[in-house]
Amino acid sequence: MGAKVFIVDYESQANYKVFFCNYQSEERNQQIIQGGVLVKYSSQSDIKVYIVKYSNQADILIMRKNFPR
Repeated sequence: MGAKVFIVDYESQANYKVFFCNYQSEERNQQIIQGGVLVKYSSQSDIKVYIVKYSNQADILIMRKNFPR
């Protein structure tokens, strides 16, 4: 099983910044969270992520279909 992922409200709380890309060829470092599961509480998570608006701000580029559910 993959990582347990939680989406935080503030960039300073995140371990990684994530940007949603449109093409698989654009993905970068997606293996960190791909195949994981989205959890409801911060205390349950292994990885905390923050969604950014621009790809150059992100540590992880991933397609929406590959993001944990």
